[in-house]
Amino acid sequence: MREAKVLKFPISEKIFHNLNLISWIVLIITGALIYFKALSDEAAALAMDIHIVAAVVSTANFFGFAIINYDRFILLLKNLTHWDKDTLAWFKNLGGYPRKLFGINFGPKEVAPQGRFNGGQKILYPIFIVMIFALIISGWLLYALTPALGKQFTVFLFYFHVWGSIVITALVIFGHAPLAVINFSDFKAMFSSGEGYVPLEETKQSSPKWLENDLVKIEEDATDKHCRIKE
Repeated sequence: MREAKVLKFPISEKIFHNLNLISWIVLIITGALIYFKALSDEAAALAMDIHIVAAVVSTANFFGFAIINYDRFILLLKNLTHWDKDTLAWFKNLGGYPRKLFGINFGPKEVAPQGRFNGGQKILYPIFIVMIFALIISGWLLYALTPALGKQFTVFLFYFHVWGSIVITALVIFGHAPLAVINFSDFKAMFSSGEGYVPLEETKQSSPKWLENDLVKIEEDATDKHCRIKE
């Protein structure tokens, strides 16, 4: 008998996430090599060309998802910006992660029921979205309109672009990525082929309010009781 599963990452969200990941890796590597002058002039010019191509991909991916998948984008923002008492209660024990990962008895044992995103994600993910948008805009302004911006504003944009990228990368490396691996069902669903499903029983534990309030059953196979649930 196959276990019931929940559709957590539709194809559109997986494409958005994974294109963003790939383009971001290319952007941060090429940007760092150029900024820290680790290359010869010829290699730096090539790195800048690669940086621009990756920026085109990142820009098209961001605005393409927001426009073409407008309903998914709005739903994503709705889930991220909806706060209630249980969202706030998540911070009493940080979702139980200090206890699970380090054996630190921080806060109550029970984790307050969460929606699709927990309290920590509702802070971190909007920061990612806003900063990606800001870095896209600042990058293209620096690329296309530097002569018209004025020296002081150009210098400000440049350092915002560089250090904003570094800060966001640090948040991904030390925050988002480790927790994504720990929640391996989500990690597997995001990087597997096809739509990203997670086990229903795990969803009952991690996101019971999402399951209760936002999801509806769309298919049930009477042969193997394999139930798929979708927003």
